[in-house]
Amino acid sequence: MALKTLDLNLGGFKLLQDDSIQQLEDPAVSGWYIDSRTGQRVFYDSTAGKFFTLAGGVYIPLGYMNPAPKQVAVAPGDRLKITLSFKYTGPAITGITGYYSIGINGIFGFDERLTQRTSFNIPQVTSPPSAPNVSDSYTFTIPTGIGTNWDDIYVKIFGGSPSIGGEATTSFLFGYENALTIAGVDPSITEFKISDFAKV
Repeated sequence: MALKTLDLNLGGFKLLQDDSIQQLEDPAVSGWYIDSRTGQRVFYDSTAGKFFTLAGGVYIPLGYMNPAPKQVAVAPGDRLKITLSFKYTGPAITGITGYYSIGINGIFGFDERLTQRTSFNIPQVTSPPSAPNVSDSYTFTIPTGIGTNWDDIYVKIFGGSPSIGGEATTSFLFGYENALTIAGVDPSITEFKISDFAKV
């Protein structure tokens, strides 16, 4: 039985893009750019090596939103508690700002509709933890004017002494898309049908 070999040259792997000939590379200088794939206006910070998009007057890194692992149904008057957590090792930090937002994530960034800040401290930790050892939370009261598309949430942390980063340049952001189902705002009729018919 003869051994057969297939030689296949894939060339260099490139990012998915409209023009397969030209590979996307990070710009050399900081400034505003247009993403050729989405048409979205983004800011590139060459010092941080990151792209940012505008959200609530603050520039946040792209790629921080994730599919929600569950959906929570909320209606006006309900209370929604959002909790962040992370593993931490390092010196004690005082006055970290926790930033919580509910809104609409779209192609032009995150449209913040409800926001709130908290402040918390972290004690010194010298041994790497096996599970998240720092948490913070904020509880929103859902307003009567909530839109049915306010279904995305995100959190970030920044500031503190010593500082973990500025509000506009923090690396510590995380969000969920389609995390909320807004109920009790618009009429909702489901499974509309004739349930039975019979001679009487």
